[in-house]
Amino acid sequence: MPHHVRLPGKSPGLAAEPLRIGYRIAPGNITSYNEGGICVASEDLPLVSIITPSFNQGQFIRQTIESVLQQDYPYLEHIVIDGGSTDDTLAVLEHFSQVDTRFRFVAEPDRGQSHAINKGLALARGEIIGWLNSDDTYEAGAVMKAVKALQAHPDWGMVHGNAYVTNEHNQKVTVFPFPPKLPVDARELFECCHICQPSAFIRKEVMEEVGGVDEKLNFCMDYDLWIRIAKTHRIGTIEDYLANARYHGSSKSGTQWASVGIPEVLETSLKHFGAISNTWFADHYVPQYRKYGIYRMLRDVKTYKVFGNTPKLAEMNRYPDRMVPIQLVLSIKVDPEHPLDTLLLKGQIPLNVPAQPQNIQQLTVMLNGQLAGNVRIPANLFELEIPLRSDQAENRVEIYSSWHVIVPDSQENKRVCSFLAHEIVPLSREEAAFFRVFTKEQHRLREWIRETRRPVPRI
Repeated sequence: MPHHVRLPGKSPGLAAEPLRIGYRIAPGNITSYNEGGICVASEDLPLVSIITPSFNQGQFIRQTIESVLQQDYPYLEHIVIDGGSTDDTLAVLEHFSQVDTRFRFVAEPDRGQSHAINKGLALARGEIIGWLNSDDTYEAGAVMKAVKALQAHPDWGMVHGNAYVTNEHNQKVTVFPFPPKLPVDARELFECCHICQPSAFIRKEVMEEVGGVDEKLNFCMDYDLWIRIAKTHRIGTIEDYLANARYHGSSKSGTQWASVGIPEVLETSLKHFGAISNTWFADHYVPQYRKYGIYRMLRDVKTYKVFGNTPKLAEMNRYPDRMVPIQLVLSIKVDPEHPLDTLLLKGQIPLNVPAQPQNIQQLTVMLNGQLAGNVRIPANLFELEIPLRSDQAENRVEIYSSWHVIVPDSQENKRVCSFLAHEIVPLSREEAAFFRVFTKEQHRLREWIRETRRPVPRI
């Protein structure tokens, strides 16, 4: 029987008939076989399948594999799904496939880590699944402890322990979570994720029931999986340290947490709970994103509904180069539960605007056909907070400028314009307060968020 396989074409889905892909079986390693030549566990202990997605982690994967194969648990298989590594990973995989019959691997291009995990799940024969990335390792006895816990608690769909965070050389740096959290349920997962992924072991039937790993996710696929499991199954916790999560210069956790991880976490929380916790927003998002400035943060606040379904700019007649005509027209949609409070307008008057009488440049603002106010422009570069109160679902805002300038477009067509509108943002009362705290008291922004926001998750 082959001990590794390179699969042609599309990998099987989770609902497909299990492939009969076998591997050599050493005498004494198992107690029985199925008709496909695959090992089956004893009556007392189930077979455990460890899945490792792999791509160019040759410097670490040997330690990963050894930490699996050196477990004291007698009935396990280790399946590595490699996505086409170009370093020495394949040589390591070939070596272990020759020396240990519990090990097999797939080597072919894939669609990323999540896809690789689902491919491994389709090949797995065990009743319990462990997912160990190719730079992480297990602590001695981890598999046995997880199996015993699941056997003792048949109502648990999944169990996890604590873990160590290690450096590039797998030297222990700290622990995760800190301090340890007990227990973990959907409510706790809304607040934050206190499950260290390599320390988790899942019943295969549960993982298949919830649909495996979401292949649209590239970072927080574990967090998403835990939430889906927690909705229908209990997640058990044991206090032992089961795994080591390695943080190093090229690790995803070290290089993509801010750019990929945080957005996916916020999207995942919003999808499952309809809200985002203050822990995720104040303690994780704000420290990473405040450097990008208030307007980037306001866009994210709206995207992730941090303050609810707040006013949205539906249409406007600003030109593609951000110049606006002397009558700027905006269409703003409002949820009555989060009324329009303020229009934030950041702009710049072209230097060639003719001088106005007494140097007065003014905007006249109309809201739904009624005069909302007149606003003087204090300088060529300006940032205005224009009060606009409305709980109507549809709103028309017109802003008239007291000056104009002729500005050609990219085709040299002449346009009558007034100013360059860098940012136009309708704000709810909470968003307006967020803007003011950020711009005037940024040192207390996280404290203000915790005092002000009261997110209610859908659980």
